[in-house]
Amino acid sequence: MKRIVALILIFTFALSLTALCPLLTASAEEATYLAVTKENVCLYENSILQEPLFTLPRTYYVKVVQANITAAYHLVEYNGVTGLVKVEDVSATPTAAVTDPYYTAANISANAGQYLYTKPSFSTQTNISAAGQSLPFLGKVSGEKQNYSSSTWFAVLYTNKVYYIHSQMTENINLLETALPLHPNAAASTAVTTDAGTDSDAAESADSSKGVDVVRILLIVGIFVPIVIILVVLFRPPKKRARNRSEDDD
Repeated sequence: MKRIVALILIFTFALSLTALCPLLTASAEEATYLAVTKENVCLYENSILQEPLFTLPRTYYVKVVQANITAAYHLVEYNGVTGLVKVEDVSATPTAAVTDPYYTAANISANAGQYLYTKPSFSTQTNISAAGQSLPFLGKVSGEKQNYSSSTWFAVLYTNKVYYIHSQMTENINLLETALPLHPNAAASTAVTTDAGTDSDAAESADSSKGVDVVRILLIVGIFVPIVIILVVLFRPPKKRARNRSEDDD
C-alpha cells in the first residue's frame, strides 16, 4: 500500500514539474523579429479569408508570434496588430533584441468632420471622430474609391486596434507619393536581404536557441533522475529478507 501511495505522489510531482517546464524556460526565450524584405508586403487577417489589413514598410520588423503557422504564413505582430505575413516576404533568419522594430515614423491627421472606419469601405464608418487626433500610421490598403481620385486608405492605430481613413480625408496626401524612411537598422547598414540576416544575427539566434535547449535538458534530468532512483529503491528485490526467512524455517 505504501508503494502505491509513493508511486502516485511521484507521478503527480513529475507531471506538475513537466507542466511547469515551459514557464521555467520562457524567461530564457527572447522575442524574435523578422525583417520585411520587399515592397507592398501585406499583413493579413488571421482568418480563413485572410484579407489584407495594410502594407508593411520594407526594412521594418514584425514580431514572431508563431513561425510557420501554415506552410505559407507566419503569425506575427506589428505595432500591436496581430496577423499573418507570407513566409516569402520576410527574412528567413530571426533577429533578437531589435530596438524600435516597428519604427512608426508618420502620424495621420484627419480633416475636420472625419471619422474612423473599421474597413476600407464607406459603409463601415464608426462614431469615432478622427479630427484633431494624431494617429500612428500603420500602412496603406486599397479600398472603395467612391467620388475620390484615389482608392488608397490609410490604416491607423487607435486604442490598440486598426482602423481606416481614406487618404483624401487627411492632411497627409504626401504619403501617397512618398515612402516612409528606412528603418534605422537598414539605414545604418546595407539593405535587408531576402533569404538571410547578418552572420552576427544568425549566431545570436543560434546561441539563444542552444541556451534554451540546455535549460530544458537540465530540467528534464533534474525531474526524472530522482524518480528513477526512488523507483529502484522501492522495487529492489528483498533478497536479504527472503534469505532470513529461509534460515528461520530451517
